[in-house]
Amino acid sequence: MNKNQVQIETNVIKPKISIFENDTEYRLMELDTEINLDNKIYEIENFMRVNVGKGKPEEIKDSLYASAKEIWNSYAKILKESVYTFYLNRKQYHFLTELLRDKLEYDVNTVFLAIDLTDMLGEWVEEGPKHKDDKELKGYKVDTTEITYIYHLIAKHKVKGLSNNTYLFAQVLRRIGDISKIVSYYDTCAKNLSKDIQNWVAAFEDNVHLEGENQTQELEEA
Repeated sequence: MNKNQVQIETNVIKPKISIFENDTEYRLMELDTEINLDNKIYEIENFMRVNVGKGKPEEIKDSLYASAKEIWNSYAKILKESVYTFYLNRKQYHFLTELLRDKLEYDVNTVFLAIDLTDMLGEWVEEGPKHKDDKELKGYKVDTTEITYIYHLIAKHKVKGLSNNTYLFAQVLRRIGDISKIVSYYDTCAKNLSKDIQNWVAAFEDNVHLEGENQTQELEEA
Protein backbone atom coordinates (compact mmCIF):
# COMPACT_ATOMS: atom_id res chain seq x y z
CA MET A 1 0.00 0.00 0.00
CA ASN A 2 1.23 3.47 -0.87
CA LYS A 3 2.43 5.44 2.15
CA ASN A 4 -0.05 8.18 1.26
CA GLN A 5 -2.99 5.77 1.42
CA VAL A 6 -4.84 4.71 4.55
CA GLN A 7 -7.17 1.76 4.85
CA ILE A 8 -10.49 1.21 6.58
CA GLU A 9 -10.55 -1.91 8.76
CA THR A 10 -12.53 -4.97 7.63
CA ASN A 11 -15.63 -5.56 9.76
CA VAL A 12 -15.88 -8.93 11.48
CA ILE A 13 -18.87 -11.24 11.17
CA LYS A 14 -21.49 -10.77 13.87
CA PRO A 15 -22.14 -13.93 15.90
CA LYS A 16 -25.54 -15.19 16.99
CA ILE A 17 -26.97 -13.28 19.92
CA SER A 18 -29.33 -16.08 20.92
CA ILE A 19 -29.18 -19.80 21.58
CA PHE A 20 -31.95 -22.30 20.89
CA GLU A 21 -32.72 -25.09 23.29
CA ASN A 22 -35.87 -27.00 24.24
CA ASP A 23 -37.57 -25.36 21.24
CA THR A 24 -37.04 -21.96 22.87
CA GLU A 25 -34.91 -18.95 21.96
CA TYR A 26 -32.75 -17.53 24.74
CA ARG A 27 -31.14 -14.14 24.22
CA LEU A 28 -27.61 -13.80 25.56
CA MET A 29 -27.76 -10.00 25.33
CA GLU A 30 -30.75 -7.73 25.88
CA LEU A 31 -32.33 -6.56 22.63
CA ASP A 32 -32.04 -2.89 23.62
CA THR A 33 -28.30 -3.28 24.24
CA GLU A 34 -27.77 -5.00 20.90
CA ILE A 35 -29.74 -2.29 19.07
CA ASN A 36 -27.87 0.50 20.84
CA LEU A 37 -24.47 -0.98 20.01
CA ASP A 38 -25.37 -1.71 16.38
CA ASN A 39 -26.83 1.78 15.97
CA LYS A 40 -23.64 3.36 17.31
CA ILE A 41 -21.54 1.33 14.88
CA TYR A 42 -23.72 2.54 12.01
CA GLU A 43 -23.67 6.11 13.35
CA ILE A 44 -19.86 6.20 13.41
CA GLU A 45 -19.52 4.63 9.96
CA ASN A 46 -22.16 6.91 8.47
CA PHE A 47 -20.63 10.00 10.09
CA MET A 48 -17.29 9.25 8.44
CA ARG A 49 -19.01 8.46 5.16
CA VAL A 50 -20.87 11.76 4.85
CA ASN A 51 -18.30 14.08 6.43
CA VAL A 52 -15.09 14.88 4.60
CA GLY A 53 -12.43 17.12 6.09
CA LYS A 54 -10.15 17.42 3.09
CA GLY A 55 -9.69 21.05 2.16
CA LYS A 56 -11.54 22.27 5.25
CA PRO A 57 -10.12 24.71 7.84
CA GLU A 58 -8.29 23.14 10.79
CA GLU A 59 -11.05 24.06 13.22
CA ILE A 60 -13.55 22.15 11.08
CA LYS A 61 -11.24 19.14 10.95
CA ASP A 62 -10.83 19.26 14.72
CA SER A 63 -14.59 19.51 15.18
CA LEU A 64 -15.24 16.52 12.92
CA TYR A 65 -12.66 14.45 14.79
CA ALA A 66 -14.12 15.44 18.17
CA SER A 67 -17.64 14.49 17.03
CA ALA A 68 -16.51 11.08 15.76
CA LYS A 69 -14.65 10.37 19.00
CA GLU A 70 -17.70 11.42 21.02
CA ILE A 71 -19.83 8.84 19.22
CA TRP A 72 -17.10 6.22 19.69
CA ASN A 73 -16.87 7.00 23.42
CA SER A 74 -20.62 6.57 23.70
CA TYR A 75 -20.31 3.16 22.02
CA ALA A 76 -17.46 2.16 24.34
CA LYS A 77 -19.51 3.15 27.40
CA ILE A 78 -22.48 1.02 26.31
CA LEU A 79 -20.15 -1.90 25.64
CA LYS A 80 -18.41 -1.58 29.01
CA GLU A 81 -21.73 -1.55 30.85
CA SER A 82 -23.24 -4.42 28.86
CA VAL A 83 -24.59 -7.37 30.82
CA TYR A 84 -25.05 -10.85 29.40
CA THR A 85 -27.28 -13.74 30.39
CA PHE A 86 -25.46 -16.98 31.18
CA TYR A 87 -27.99 -19.77 30.70
CA LEU A 88 -27.53 -22.99 32.64
CA ASN A 89 -29.69 -25.97 33.40
CA ARG A 90 -29.79 -27.38 36.92
CA LYS A 91 -26.90 -29.82 36.49
CA GLN A 92 -24.72 -27.26 34.73
CA TYR A 93 -25.44 -24.72 37.44
CA HIS A 94 -24.45 -27.08 40.25
CA PHE A 95 -21.36 -28.25 38.38
CA LEU A 96 -20.06 -24.73 37.76
CA THR A 97 -20.85 -23.20 41.14
CA GLU A 98 -19.39 -26.16 43.04
CA LEU A 99 -16.34 -26.11 40.80
CA LEU A 100 -15.65 -22.45 41.48
CA ARG A 101 -16.57 -22.53 45.15
CA ASP A 102 -15.29 -25.87 46.38
CA LYS A 103 -13.13 -27.81 43.93
CA LEU A 104 -10.69 -25.52 42.14
CA GLU A 105 -7.32 -24.78 43.68
CA TYR A 106 -6.25 -21.15 43.54
CA ASP A 107 -2.74 -19.77 43.57
CA VAL A 108 -1.24 -16.31 43.75
CA ASN A 109 -2.19 -15.69 40.11
CA THR A 110 -5.85 -16.70 40.41
CA VAL A 111 -7.00 -16.26 44.01
CA PHE A 112 -7.95 -12.61 43.52
CA LEU A 113 -9.88 -13.45 40.36
CA ALA A 114 -11.85 -15.99 42.36
CA ILE A 115 -12.49 -13.49 45.15
CA ASP A 116 -13.72 -10.96 42.60
CA LEU A 117 -16.39 -13.49 41.57
CA THR A 118 -17.70 -13.78 45.13
CA ASP A 119 -20.44 -11.19 44.62
CA MET A 120 -21.56 -12.81 41.40
CA LEU A 121 -21.74 -16.26 42.97
CA GLY A 122 -23.55 -14.82 45.97
CA GLU A 123 -26.21 -13.35 43.70
CA TRP A 124 -26.54 -16.64 41.86
CA VAL A 125 -26.94 -18.61 45.09
CA GLU A 126 -29.38 -16.05 46.47
CA GLU A 127 -31.51 -16.34 43.37
CA GLY A 128 -31.30 -20.10 43.78
CA PRO A 129 -31.29 -22.75 41.05
CA LYS A 130 -35.07 -22.78 40.79
CA HIS A 131 -35.14 -25.14 37.85
CA LYS A 132 -38.25 -27.25 37.65
CA ASP A 133 -36.20 -30.08 36.12
CA ASP A 134 -32.75 -30.84 34.72
CA LYS A 135 -33.61 -29.53 31.24
CA GLU A 136 -35.03 -26.10 32.05
CA LEU A 137 -32.60 -23.21 31.54
CA LYS A 138 -32.29 -20.33 33.97
CA GLY A 139 -30.45 -17.12 33.15
CA TYR A 140 -27.70 -15.74 35.40
CA LYS A 141 -26.31 -12.25 34.82
CA VAL A 142 -22.61 -11.72 34.04
CA ASP A 143 -20.59 -8.82 32.76
CA THR A 144 -17.56 -8.96 30.50
CA THR A 145 -15.08 -9.17 33.37
CA GLU A 146 -16.97 -11.94 35.14
CA ILE A 147 -17.31 -14.19 32.08
CA THR A 148 -13.60 -13.67 31.34
CA TYR A 149 -12.65 -14.58 34.91
CA ILE A 150 -14.85 -17.67 34.89
CA TYR A 151 -13.19 -18.97 31.76
CA HIS A 152 -9.70 -18.14 32.99
CA LEU A 153 -10.29 -19.98 36.27
CA ILE A 154 -11.86 -23.14 34.89
CA ALA A 155 -9.69 -23.40 31.75
CA LYS A 156 -7.07 -25.49 33.57
CA HIS A 157 -9.61 -27.79 35.20
CA LYS A 158 -9.21 -31.42 34.19
CA VAL A 159 -11.79 -34.17 34.01
CA LYS A 160 -11.06 -37.85 33.68
CA GLY A 161 -12.61 -40.01 31.00
CA LEU A 162 -16.03 -39.43 29.45
CA SER A 163 -17.98 -39.16 32.67
CA ASN A 164 -21.08 -37.05 33.28
CA ASN A 165 -18.82 -34.33 34.63
CA THR A 166 -16.87 -34.32 31.38
CA TYR A 167 -20.00 -33.59 29.40
CA LEU A 168 -21.12 -30.95 31.89
CA PHE A 169 -17.70 -29.32 31.66
CA ALA A 170 -17.92 -29.24 27.86
CA GLN A 171 -21.45 -27.81 27.99
CA VAL A 172 -20.42 -25.02 30.36
CA LEU A 173 -17.45 -24.17 28.13
CA ARG A 174 -19.78 -23.92 25.12
CA ARG A 175 -22.06 -21.57 27.07
CA ILE A 176 -19.07 -19.39 27.92
CA GLY A 177 -17.96 -19.51 24.29
CA ASP A 178 -21.36 -18.28 23.08
CA ILE A 179 -21.06 -15.16 25.22
CA SER A 180 -17.34 -14.69 24.53
CA LYS A 181 -18.02 -14.55 20.78
CA ILE A 182 -20.40 -11.64 21.32
CA VAL A 183 -17.97 -9.82 23.61
CA SER A 184 -15.14 -10.38 21.14
CA TYR A 185 -17.23 -9.15 18.20
CA TYR A 186 -18.20 -5.84 19.76
CA ASP A 187 -14.73 -5.35 21.25
CA THR A 188 -13.15 -5.93 17.84
CA CYS A 189 -15.63 -3.47 16.32
CA ALA A 190 -14.54 -0.88 18.88
CA LYS A 191 -10.87 -1.39 18.01
CA ASN A 192 -11.53 -1.33 14.28
CA LEU A 193 -13.67 1.78 14.51
CA SER A 194 -10.97 3.54 16.51
CA LYS A 195 -8.46 2.74 13.75
CA ASP A 196 -11.00 3.77 11.10
CA ILE A 197 -11.42 7.16 12.74
CA GLN A 198 -7.65 7.68 12.76
CA ASN A 199 -7.44 6.70 9.08
CA TRP A 200 -10.41 8.93 8.24
CA VAL A 201 -8.74 11.89 9.95
CA ALA A 202 -5.42 11.13 8.21
CA ALA A 203 -7.26 11.40 4.89
CA PHE A 204 -8.12 15.03 5.69
CA GLU A 205 -4.63 15.90 4.45
CA ASP A 206 -4.32 16.84 0.79
CA ASN A 207 -1.67 14.22 0.00
CA VAL A 208 -3.46 11.32 1.67
CA HIS A 209 -6.50 9.35 0.56
CA LEU A 210 -8.37 6.26 1.66
CA GLU A 211 -7.67 3.09 -0.27
CA GLY A 212 -10.78 1.17 -1.34
CA GLU A 213 -10.47 -2.59 -1.75
CA ASN A 214 -13.01 -5.39 -2.11
CA GLN A 215 -12.87 -6.27 1.56
CA THR A 216 -12.84 -2.68 2.81
CA GLN A 217 -15.26 0.18 3.02
CA GLU A 218 -14.38 3.03 0.68
CA LEU A 219 -15.07 6.57 1.75
CA GLU A 220 -15.70 8.73 -1.28
CA GLU A 221 -14.53 12.30 -1.31
CA ALA A 222 -17.27 14.87 -1.51
